[in-house]
Amino acid sequence: MKRHDSLIDLSRDHHEGLLLAMRLQQGKKSLLHLWSHDPRWQAEYVVKFFDDHLAPHFEAEEKVLFPTAESYLKDLLPMVHRLIEEHARMRSFVVYFRRPDEKMLETNLDQFGKLLEEHIRYEEREFFPKCEASIPIDVLIDIKKDIEQYRPQRDKQ
Repeated sequence: MKRHDSLIDLSRDHHEGLLLAMRLQQGKKSLLHLWSHDPRWQAEYVVKFFDDHLAPHFEAEEKVLFPTAESYLKDLLPMVHRLIEEHARMRSFVVYFRRPDEKMLETNLDQFGKLLEEHIRYEEREFFPKCEASIPIDVLIDIKKDIEQYRPQRDKQ
């Protein structure tokens, strides 16, 4: 199914997030092109990826998409609550990755990768299709501009 235009940028973000999630879960088996098997390097990469990509993505969802979805279909409330909780868990991981404990670093990187993958797949397979089916087209068109204001500056060029 083709994604509605207002959600395309969020879906593109998901593609990049899935690449990161897969590498984290592959651990020492991941390809080394633009990557390292050093857990400290990976933690630093996750922090930078979060700051540059995930934080603005989460903000666009939490301030624009989630409230819009909640106002058009009350059945989406449990989905929205789950997604917000997952955002909070990922933020907690990133706080940890800023000053990681070596003992748990590889395990936490793997867990973050699993959570990120599950989160993205849930949004793409469950939440976005429900939004597209429930939110009126004119509203979806209107929120596109609101979502774009949270895009990193380099994405707007």
